[in-house]
Parts: sequence; C-alpha cells; structure tokens
Amino acid sequence: MALSGTEFTGTEFTGTEFIRIEGAREHNLADLTVRIPKRRLTVVTGVSGSGKSSLVMDTIAAESRRQFNETYASFVRNRLPHYGRPDVDRIENLSAAIVVDQRPLGGGARSTVGTVTDSYALPRLLWSRAGRPHIGESTAFSFNDPAGMCPGCAGLGSVRAVDVDQLVDAGRSLNGGAIRFPMFRVGGWMWRRYADTGLFDPDKPLRDYTEREWQQHGRAGGGRRFGRLAHLGLPTPVRNLIT
Repeated sequence: MALSGTEFTGTEFTGTEFIRIEGAREHNLADLTVRIPKRRLTVVTGVSGSGKSSLVMDTIAAESRRQFNETYASFVRNRLPHYGRPDVDRIENLSAAIVVDQRPLGGGARSTVGTVTDSYALPRLLWSRAGRPHIGESTAFSFNDPAGMCPGCAGLGSVRAVDVDQLVDAGRSLNGGAIRFPMFRVGGWMWRRYADTGLFDPDKPLRDYTEREWQQHGRAGGGRRFGRLAHLGLPTPVRNLIT
C-alpha cells in the first residue's frame, strides 16, 4: 500500500526543527503529509512500492536540489543539471540535500568525481571568469574539450604506448620469429607480407638491419616507431597504440 493521508510527527520537535511536507503526490504517493525531524537519523521503511523513494528521492531531494540551483545566477543555472518541481503542495524548512542513491556510477574513462557529481562546471566557470591571465571560456579548462585537453594524453590523464622491444626480438630473424605479435607468427599470412617481399633477408637478425632496412620495415629513426606494422591488419586498439 502506498503512503497516504497520514501525518507522522515527533512530539519533541517544534518550529523549524523538522521538515514539513504537505500534499505529496509524486508517483504513487497519495496526498501524503509528513514531518521529518532535522539533525536526527531518520529511516523511511516500507514494503516494495510503498513510496519510500518517491518521498525521499523524488520529492525531498529533488526539491532541495532545485532550490539550491535557484540560488545561482541564470548564467550559471543554464550550465547546471535541471530539476523539475515535484508534485507537492508545500515543503517547509528544507535544507540542502546531499544525495547518495543506489544507482551505479556510469561514465567511462573520462569520468571523475567532478563530472559524476556535476560539480565540475562551477570551478571551470570560476577559473574562466576570475583567472589571470585570462586564457578563454570555461571550455578551456575542460579535459573533455579539445580547447582544454592535454594534447599528449587527449584528456585521459595517462598515455598508453607499445613497448616496441617487446613487440619484436631484434636478436632473431624473420624466419626465427622476430615479430612476437601472434598475428605475425612464422608462416602465417601476415608474416609472409614481410618475409616474401624480397626487401629483407629473412635469415638476417633484425639488429643487423641497416637504417634503410629499418625504414622499409617500418621502424623509422632507428628504434622508436614501428608504424608499418600498423597498416598490415593489426586490430584497431593495437594500431592506435603504435601509430
């Protein structure tokens, strides 16, 4: 049964010592009136579907966040999450709410505490307005925007790279399995793309290659790049790491 039509009170609390909700009708709440004491641990219990989340999350917390956002200027509000007014006649003595819900955190590699809690927009706005010297709008401080992200890590905070010395064994020849990547196993189709070109001696160890042979092999500059391999069928994640 949904919570409805009953006023729960604490006799020791008076005046502004409690939050008063009148006529709450959010979701399955049926015109509920209730008083919740402040500065006390209050537990809302009930069977599934009785309206616990509708009261706590969708009425009290939603209205608290809406009122809190109303304290900012319109320019700031346009950059904050928007919360609608819950279906309730009146809520009195409502304080700012800190919501810890049961939903798992979403997002991806670019998610941080600031982006998950929606608090990241305000520091960026402050830096763009008060920072000296002025370097641009708030997007200039965002790691998710090309204007603000680090060009080295693309805003991820870390750089992934292939250890070429692990990818190839310079002490071996092509026939000896110098390319350690499984797709280039000796005798395979990808291996033959190198061994059968006639550009290399397949029995010559890679460490004895000349600079020209390294360039033909794709490891330009004598040792830090192996770009040619990236275009011979490597999976996209590996290709992105190498090139």
